[in-house]
Amino acid sequence: MPLLLLFIKKLKYEKAYLFIAIYWLANGLMNLPEWIGQSQNKFLLKHCTLVYNLLDAPLVLLVFLFAASPNNKKAIKYILPFFILFEIIMVVWKGYNLESSTIIIGAGTFFAITFSVIGVIEYLQKVEHTPFENTMVFVYASFLFAYGIFIIIYFFSYLSTASKAENLDNFIIYYVSLLLSAFLSCYGLWQFAGKPKDSNEAFIS
Repeated sequence: MPLLLLFIKKLKYEKAYLFIAIYWLANGLMNLPEWIGQSQNKFLLKHCTLVYNLLDAPLVLLVFLFAASPNNKKAIKYILPFFILFEIIMVVWKGYNLESSTIIIGAGTFFAITFSVIGVIEYLQKVEHTPFENTMVFVYASFLFAYGIFIIIYFFSYLSTASKAENLDNFIIYYVSLLLSAFLSCYGLWQFAGKPKDSNEAFIS
């Protein structure tokens, strides 16, 4: 849906909106195999998960990069390449497997929540807001909700020895949280994006 809204509202030239759509598209594609009868294809599911876990944090950091205030943008410009280097080091050290992936998504979740909180706080400190800022606060809220729920999933599915039934319950919660989070992003894009003066020119320099 965010990708569809990108074209319906002609927002594809706004980089922050573009990467929001790519982020949610990646989420959808990662979960697609289970919806097309490939739930027993463990090889495919494993590699979809591992690839997505490598892409997740860089994609969300790109969203923050193109939406952030100048001070935060400068920090993200340093964090993004170092995070990619960190991913490479983890894969070389621990291997291309669940062990390295667990470390990577833990670090990525920290940055996603941190910059989402910063974005919401900066929004609340202002009295007047541009349509771009109104859009992004819904996106930040969607990230906070998604990654906040994911902390629970992360603990029980990655760090503990939960049973198969418990993992199934965890991932049902995960899918519902993704659906609600995507809805928040869609609402922000539909309601505010593309309106007059919808520009983050002050943040692009």
